[in-house]
Amino acid sequence: MDNERIRIRRVDSTNNNNILGAETEPVQIDRTGALICTKGGGVISLNGKEYTIEPGSLTVYFSYSVLRILQHTPDLEGIIISCNLETIQPLLNKVSDFNGLFLIRQNPYTKLMPSQVKNFITYIDLLSAIITRFEVESQNLQEWQHSPIREIVRQQIHLLGNSLMLGMVSCYTHFINDNVVYNRKDEVLQKFIKQLYISFKEEHDVCFYAHQQCLTPRYFSAIIKEKTGKVPSDWITAALLCETKRQLNTTSKTVRDLSVELHFPNQSYFGKWFKNLVGCSPLEYKRGNKQSDGGYKEYNVFEEISQIKDK
Repeated sequence: MDNERIRIRRVDSTNNNNILGAETEPVQIDRTGALICTKGGGVISLNGKEYTIEPGSLTVYFSYSVLRILQHTPDLEGIIISCNLETIQPLLNKVSDFNGLFLIRQNPYTKLMPSQVKNFITYIDLLSAIITRFEVESQNLQEWQHSPIREIVRQQIHLLGNSLMLGMVSCYTHFINDNVVYNRKDEVLQKFIKQLYISFKEEHDVCFYAHQQCLTPRYFSAIIKEKTGKVPSDWITAALLCETKRQLNTTSKTVRDLSVELHFPNQSYFGKWFKNLVGCSPLEYKRGNKQSDGGYKEYNVFEEISQIKDK
């Protein structure tokens, strides 16, 4: 399964003594995910802020978030969906004046209507059935690898997964006018992230992104640094590195192909750039991190940016 795979897990506190390993101590989450509470309730701490979960609540957390389950009722039940919300960012770019991922980071908790919960459960049940089929059929690798049904099932998971994630993101749109007041610097950041997703393969220069907003590179960089703790060049590097790792692990493209696609001057420069950041050549990385068909790896710009040293 590729990096866009969704994993679904049922939460039943009567059968699980340590949900996500976060009941005894704070844990750093290594995957983006969402928790839909369907029964019972509790109190969680997410990145130092407390939230009360209850039936019908949706809480989204991102990679490298710090989670602690402070307390919960004995009958707590819910569904955890592990996913990569970044896979739908290109779709969100088509929505004017809406940066879904940053909006959710600022407001990870929301309350769902009963109809929304019902719709999500319908999607999740269908996805669970299809994923189970994929995993069962994958046991017979010799026949399954060359079966046209395999690609059909993959596309089913991809399309249903995107629909589920877009549905979750849509639950947060009410925060735009009601709870969040964006200033000019927030707007600069949002426009930068949106433009980055569109242009990072071709445009590696901070000046390009600054000029898109009629700002000097120095002032633009100061705003991004203030709002995120990282300078724009770090974000550009993280986006390029994330895409490079994803393609090395999930496609048959050569290092030369990637250097051309990502608009590096030449293959040698691209290889040195990658090795300086990762510690090995692209080819060594590809050989050492080859994912099995049933493997899961999330390629996440927010994860990559957290690994880049501050400048």
